[in-house]
This record gives sequence, C-alpha cells and structure tokens, in this order.
Amino acid sequence: MPTPEPSHRAALRAGGWAEVDVRRYGQLLEYRSRWGAANLSREERRFLRNAEAALAQIPASPAPSSAPGLGALQPDCFVALDFETADQGRDSACSIALVRVEGRQIVRREHHLIRPPRRTFLFTSIHGISWSQVTDAPSFAELWPQLAACLDGAQFIAAHNASFDAGVLRACCEQAGLRPPAQPFVCTVQVARQAWNLRPTKLPDVCRHLGLPLQHHDALSDAEACAGIVLAAGQEVTAGLARSR
Repeated sequence: MPTPEPSHRAALRAGGWAEVDVRRYGQLLEYRSRWGAANLSREERRFLRNAEAALAQIPASPAPSSAPGLGALQPDCFVALDFETADQGRDSACSIALVRVEGRQIVRREHHLIRPPRRTFLFTSIHGISWSQVTDAPSFAELWPQLAACLDGAQFIAAHNASFDAGVLRACCEQAGLRPPAQPFVCTVQVARQAWNLRPTKLPDVCRHLGLPLQHHDALSDAEACAGIVLAAGQEVTAGLARSR
C-alpha cells in the first residue's frame, strides 16, 4: 500500500490524529514502500504500526486503480521520470532523470545532480550521492526550466511507485515557486501488475521478468527501465490484439 487512501487519512483525522501526524503517516508509508522498512528508525516503524493498528479498526475501502487501461499505453509520446532524494523531505531531490519516448523510441535522455535545500544526506548508502558531489550542482529552481521542455507534447509521465516521484516533483516545484507539469502520472508498478500479474513488483523484480538492464537507484537507469516497462506493456496489447484476430 504505497500511498494512503483519502479515506484512511480521513479516518485517522476522525480518530483524533493531528494533521501533522496524518501527513507523517503518508510520508513514512511512501518511504517504506520505496526504500524498505529496514531503513526506517525504530521509532518510525513503531509510528507506522500504531497508525496501521488504528486503521485496522475501520472497514477497508476499495483503492482506486492508478493504472490506465493497457490500451492507453501506446502513446505517441511520453516521458519516464526518476528522482533520488537526500533525506525524507520530498523537496530534497539530489538527482533527476527524464527519458523521452516518441514513436516507441527513446529520443532524449537527461540526467543531472541537484543541490538540495539542506546539507543532510541520509540515503548516500542507497544511491551513492553525497553532499560533496552536489555542492556545485544547480538547485532544482535553476535546473528545472531547462528540463521542462522535455515534457512538451508528452501524454503522461511514467514512474515506478509514481506517488513518490510525483510528490517529489510537486514539492520541488512548490519550494522553487514553479508551476508543476500538467501531465498525469502513470505508475509502472500498477502497469506491471495489470499486464503480467507480477508480485512482488519492485523495479528489480519487473526488470528481471522483462529482461531489462538495471542499475537500481541510478536515476537514469531507473527512468530507462520505467520507459521499457511502458513499451513492453504496449507490445503486450499489440500482441493480444493480433491473437484475437
């Protein structure tokens, strides 16, 4: 469950949880989904257990699907996106990659380090990026205007566990005083589950299933893998249509 349902947030509020704790629950839930529980502190794991115990007392509501129908995954143009972050703040992007696909071919790759708004780096052991590497890198506010054109004409943005990357993009844009892009996000976790019924569906799992190369937590490699998942799902649709004739 990478993102709390609105009904879950409402239930916690109705149960007397402070808004700051409701927001923290959502952030920790997404963090655990992306990085794993082992990277949470003992107190953070206890906080999540308490929240989930509270939610267990209410009836579960069906989660809306964030994946489009597979027939929609044959666009003329889309962009795959991946962020790496320095700390638990969504505005702490320290690396970004965008891969633009037109007519089922990658036509543009962008991969940049970003200087986040804080010197704190909690995830260097995961992605290998440290403050010393980004000291002279541009901030998101300085970098994004030259990258935004990569999205021109794109029908959607693809990301693996898209709620995380969409949240980072929104937070970075807000912090920079920039308007976030209008394109909807497509989550390749949901695409892989719908197309191939895969479980588990972490990016390495899907790449192994499809035979895609991956250097996990390198933003460009992750973004190229997301693009490959969308393209493979589109091929699945084409093959299914051919079989049905």
